This record gives sequence, C-alpha cells and structure tokens, in this order.
Amino acid sequence: MSEQLPAPEFDTRNYARPNQTWTCGQAAAGRSCPLGPDRLGRCQATFECKPVLDLKPGETKGRWRCTRSGGFCEPGPQPDGTCCRPISPCSPRPSLRWQRGRLTLAVAVAVVAVLLILLGSPPWRDEFFNPGTLSQPHSGAAFAALAGTNHLSMGCGACHVAGTAGPHGIVHTAFSADPSPFEFVKLLATEPGEVTPLDGRCETCHLGHSFHQPMIVTIACTYCHQEHQGVNMVAVGDAGCVLCHGQASTMAAAAAAGTKLPPTAFQLGMLRRSLDYLAPHPAAGFSEVIHGFATDHPEFRFITDHWRDPDTLKFNHALHLTGTTIPALPNGHKLDCAFCHQPDAGGAFMMPVTFEQNCRVCHSLQFDPGTPGLTLPHGRPEQVTAFLHSLPQQYTDYARSQGIAASRQGAWVGAKLAQLRQTYTTGEALSQQVFLSTAKNGPPMAAGTVNGAARPVFPGCAYCHEVKTGGDGEFQVTPPVIYQRWLAHARFNHAKHTGLACGQCHDAVHSRATADVLLPARETCAECHSPRGGVASTCATCHAYHKPLVAHD
Repeated sequence: MSEQLPAPEFDTRNYARPNQTWTCGQAAAGRSCPLGPDRLGRCQATFECKPVLDLKPGETKGRWRCTRSGGFCEPGPQPDGTCCRPISPCSPRPSLRWQRGRLTLAVAVAVVAVLLILLGSPPWRDEFFNPGTLSQPHSGAAFAALAGTNHLSMGCGACHVAGTAGPHGIVHTAFSADPSPFEFVKLLATEPGEVTPLDGRCETCHLGHSFHQPMIVTIACTYCHQEHQGVNMVAVGDAGCVLCHGQASTMAAAAAAGTKLPPTAFQLGMLRRSLDYLAPHPAAGFSEVIHGFATDHPEFRFITDHWRDPDTLKFNHALHLTGTTIPALPNGHKLDCAFCHQPDAGGAFMMPVTFEQNCRVCHSLQFDPGTPGLTLPHGRPEQVTAFLHSLPQQYTDYARSQGIAASRQGAWVGAKLAQLRQTYTTGEALSQQVFLSTAKNGPPMAAGTVNGAARPVFPGCAYCHEVKTGGDGEFQVTPPVIYQRWLAHARFNHAKHTGLACGQCHDAVHSRATADVLLPARETCAECHSPRGGVASTCATCHAYHKPLVAHD
C-alpha cells in the first residue's frame, strides 16, 4: 500500500515529528533551521548551506557553488568557500513528547514511592519519616516516664499527632492540615516561626512555661529547637532572635503593644534571686533593632540610663585598693579584689561580701584602745546597745578568757570602767560615740616638735552605715543592700573568665563612690565576644528566650 504524500505547500523543515525529543528554538517564529537540534538538545545551526567547489578540467582554483535548498542566494559563497548566510544559534526546547514523557515518569515514580511508604513495613516507614536520631532528652527513660504521666503514646506519637495513626491517618492528617498541601497561596504566605500543632505537643510536657515578654508573639518551638539532628539537640542560633529583633516594624509594633500593659507585667519571672537589681522597664520597651552583639547591639542600660547604686553603705574601692593607709592582710599581702570577692560553689557568681568574713580583719570594732581584744558585736543595733549596757559583765567575761585570777577580776574590771567614765563621762556619750562617730582622725596631738592629727579612738557605725535616731531615742542602722546581679535579663559566668584580671572589666581602682556601678561597657565585652575576638557572641551566649518560671533565692 502506497503512503499518502503531503500537500505540495507542506514544508518539512517546520514539521515537529512526534518522535522528536527536541525542537528548534526558532520554530515558533516559523524560522526553524534545516538541521534542527541533536538528540542531546544542542543547536546544530551553522550556515544555510555548505558550498561545493566546482573544478573544470585543467583548472586548479575552481569556483564555489551555493547549495541552498531554497535557491541560490544572490551574494553567493565567500572566496574561502564559507556560506555568506550564517544561521543564528538558538536554545532548543523540549518537545511536547519529551514533556509528556517526563510528567508520566514523575507520576509513576511518585505513585510507586507512596505505595512503598504506605505499604512498607513499619520500621522502614518510620525511618523514612524520621531520618535523624532523636536527642537524648526526648528518647531516654526520663522522657518515657514523663510521656506516660502525660498520657502520651510512645514513639512518634509522643510528639506527632499522626505518628501512630497508620497510612490512612497519615494521609488524612496531611490533607486536613491548615494550610493543606494544595493551598499554594497560603503556603507561600506562611511566615517563618509560626506556631503549629506540633508546638502544642511540646507544651504537654513543658507545663506552665512562661514565654519571653508579654507583648511578643510566641515563636514556634521547632523553629529554634530542631530535633532529629543527633543525640544532642542543635544549639540555638541567632535566626529566631533576629526574626523579630532584626525587623524595625516588628519591634515598633511590640513597643506599641507594651504601652498598653502595666509595669508589673514585665516583672513576672525576671527575678532569679532576691539580690538581683530590677530596673524599671523602658518606656519604649526593648525596641532597638539588633542583628548581632558585635555589630549593632545597644550599649548596656546601666550606662545609657545612668544607673546609680542605691546602697547606703559607704565604701570607697579606690581607697581600699590604692590607699597608702590600708594595712596589709594577716598573710602580709596587699588587699586586692580576690580577698573580698570569692566565687561560689558553681563558680558562676561571687559569694556575698560579709563583715565577719571580709571586713573584720581590718575593722575590728574595738572601742577600748587599752583592751583591743574586746570588740563590739556587728549586726542589729539592739545587740550593740545591749552590749554597752552590760559592759561590767563583758569586761568580766573577757578577764576570765584572758586567765586573770578571780581575786583580781573585780579590780581589773573597775579600773576599765573608771577609764571609760573618764573618757566619755556617761554611758549615753559612749553610745553616741559608738553609733554616730564618723571621725577619720583623732584630736590634734604634739609629740616633741611634731604636730598632727592622731588616729581616732575608733570609728563609729556611721563611718560606714547610715544611722538614724528613732522617736524613742534608739539608734537605727539602715541595713545595706549589696546587689549581686545588675543585668537581670542577661547571664554571666565568672568561671569562664578566670583568665582575665578583675580590673580588665571592673574599673574599681578609680571608683570612690558607693553609687558607682562597676560593670564593663559593651565594647569591653565585644573585644572578645566578636568575630575579631574569636569568642562566641550569639544571642544565647548571654540571653535566655524563656523567662524563669518563678523567682527564687
């Protein structure tokens, strides 16, 4: 049977055959080249023809003849035999046949993959959905006990709603999610860090957790805490923090929302210990745009807001560290920072400074120069008053401790009391001296040809403390409040900074006022905590996103 011939006007060059994988990129404009692309989709366009050299008998040069299928072109071949009509190369396109084949193959592979996943054995299926190892906190015996207490199924179902629902449950959960896999507009509009049902499962065990500041929208747990990355959970990076703090519009909206909340709303859970300084919440909130500590982190608030220590205790760091009148310690060493500031058991913080441990070695509270071993008690004012009112018994007890014979104790005590009466006249005058004296020097004295002020008999309570007189005539001493932490929103570990001298961060040698807050500026910290310093400077290095559950000492 003979084949039907095409119509005379049919142009075979523009015919896209069904078995072609690639088509010429210029075919759509009706200018497809005669060669077309090769089987790998590469354009083969060169010239419209390949001239032929005609040699007549006896000739050595000959003449180049055009072989163009549409008829000879007027210019003809170049003298070197090159066609004068080059074809512009194009980018071949996959044919409809190729596109249909690839789509069919993709659908077939997807169907086979879904069947293998849904119909495969549970261990293999679980490995597909859970390709990484669970962290130890979410896979150990403690987590199993906690999951059982909260009536959670073990395995994937402890965190994932459809973890134990089987193939039908997995498919149903996937397609009933909001947004579903086919809601492309919603999927594209989804913002990073949005809370999902998976985060609700986190709160099943992490009960009553207080999240960040009250005017901030909570970020998804899984945005910062990524599971299935190994035995240890991946360290929290800066992405979650910069998601809000790096956006000026987000911070402005948070600041506006904060103005509608009472000041007490920002204090919940922020005090970790009773001696943490609680600064007032800024009027505009913490609305500065921050991308990194070493780049645009604002200066610490104790500098920008000019914080002053409200403690009424009078203390001069410069005098104690550089003063020439400060006596040496019992071991002969000069007084330094480490004598008073000792790390606690964990090393993160310093133990509170106490009078008995740190001050009495120099300030013995002796009131009788002739009896240096008998000293006043340090503590409540009523204890000091009771001591002064019982001086005969105090001298008697001291005489007994020094081994003075009982037959001589009465005379010895009488002599001491007589000497005190000669110096202070009355017991009330002695009490006034003990509580209210602020003398740094005694009365002027002359020894031979040398005149000058002598040392005071003893400094009174008012030398270091704020002392007031009550309506009943009793003395009242304001208890000192020495704050242990000033930046309650940040965390610091002294144990990790033992290689630094105290003076590198705390400028105590130039501080003469108790009100000075001796903390380093941001730039001092950034000398190390920055890319140039090589020490970690992430947000989580100093800050915790989650507030403490309750305040505790």
